[in-house]
Order: sequence, then C-alpha cells, then structure tokens
Amino acid sequence: MATPSGLPTPALYYSRVRATLVPRIVGYAMVALGPVLFVLAILKNTPEVLFVPLVTTTAGSFVALMTVTVKVDQHNVMIAFCDIFKRTLPRDDIATVTTDNAAGPSGYGFRYMGPGMVAYLVGGPEINIEMKNRKTVLASTNKPETLISILTGSTS
Repeated sequence: MATPSGLPTPALYYSRVRATLVPRIVGYAMVALGPVLFVLAILKNTPEVLFVPLVTTTAGSFVALMTVTVKVDQHNVMIAFCDIFKRTLPRDDIATVTTDNAAGPSGYGFRYMGPGMVAYLVGGPEINIEMKNRKTVLASTNKPETLISILTGSTS
C-alpha cells in the first residue's frame, strides 16, 4: 500500500530475528564439513559424490542464516521466513493475538503444524495470531509484547 505521495507506507512494527544458537552452530558445522567432504571425495577419487559437499554447504548456510521477519503496517501483517516463504495477513481478519515466550518448543523453520496452522520459527519468543477464519500463524519475534499492543490497539 502506498501513500498519496507514492512512498511506501511506514512500518508500525518491524522485527527480523535470526536463528538461536543451536541451529546456527549446527549450520556452521555443516558449512565447515563441506570442504572436508570435498577433499575426501578428491583423495578417494570418487567424483560421483562431489554433490555431497555442495549440498552440505548449501543446507548448512540456510540453517545457520535463517531469519523470520515480521512487518506490520496500517493494513497488513507480513511474515516471512528467510524472505522466501511469505504470508500477508489483513489486520481486519485477526481475531486474537497471544505470545509464547518459550524458546523453540515447536521446532525451527517454516512448518506445517496441522490443519489451518503454519509456523515461521527460528527459536525464542513466539507470537500466535489466530484469524477469524480459525487459521493460526505462529512466528518468532524479538518483542512479542510490543507486537501484541500494536495489533490489539492497546497502549502499554
């Protein structure tokens, strides 16, 4: 949505959260393992497995650098996982907003968690947005109380 001047609508809330420590360590370990596997494939003269270091390094980079972005403007809530999987929720269709401050109980990544429920998780505090159509979206955010106050219209 653009303002009459043609500039984008300013965000009322913006949060970009990186993965917690455990997936970052695992991801960086996978990245470090890639060159080791490459050298082993060359030394053992097995070029047919050269794809393994490539896959390991790529997957490790994705795991280590995963983020969740939550952006709220006057009309929508946009949630994105690694800027690949995105969902835009109209603010008028939001029924309830709650928080869960537990760190990563639901896992990590873009997750389908059952009928009508998806999650964008990188660990840490989560926001739970239930829509009027009974669908639910979970997302990691660094300031869930601020996001709740903006979405519910309360000033705390």
